[in-house]
Amino acid sequence: MELYIKKTKLTVLDKYEITDSKNNKVYGVREELISMGKRLRINDAAGHEVASVYEKKLAVRDVYVINSASEEIDVFRIDTIRKVPEYRAKQLGWTLKGDFSKKDLKIMEGLHIVAHIKPRMLSFGEIIKIDVRSEKEGLAAVALYLVSQMDHEGKPENAIEK
Repeated sequence: MELYIKKTKLTVLDKYEITDSKNNKVYGVREELISMGKRLRINDAAGHEVASVYEKKLAVRDVYVINSASEEIDVFRIDTIRKVPEYRAKQLGWTLKGDFSKKDLKIMEGLHIVAHIKPRMLSFGEIIKIDVRSEKEGLAAVALYLVSQMDHEGKPENAIEK
C-alpha cells in the first residue's frame, strides 16, 4: 500500500494531508493549538480522530507516544554510534532508521521491512511516499514518521545545513 504525506506550508501550526495512490484522502493531521508540548491529531477521511502523537513531558529521555483507539505505543529516540537517531516503537517491535537528511528511511521489524519512506519523485512541493507492506499497518507507519518529524523539528542540532 502506498501513502503520500504532504505538509501544508504557510501555516502557524503543523498540518499534513495523507492520501493513497489514487489521491483519495486517507488521513488529515493537525497540530493542537493549546496543549502541553506539541501534539498532533490524526483524523480519518470523515474527520473522526483515529490517533494522536505527542511528546511525553518530564521523561528521563526523549519519549513520544502514539495513542490510538486500540493501544498506546511508546516511541524512544536512540542515538547510535554514527550519531544518527533511530526511533523504536516498543510495543510494535518496530525501528525507524535511515538517512534523515535525504528522508530515505525504513521501518524495520527485526530483519523485515514494514515500510519504506522516501521523497516522491517528480512532485510539486515536498511529498513523502510511504510504501507500507499492509493497509492495517499504514496508520502506525504514518504516526511513527510524524514522531521523527516532531523530534527533528524540535531540536536545533538536527537542523540540516544547506
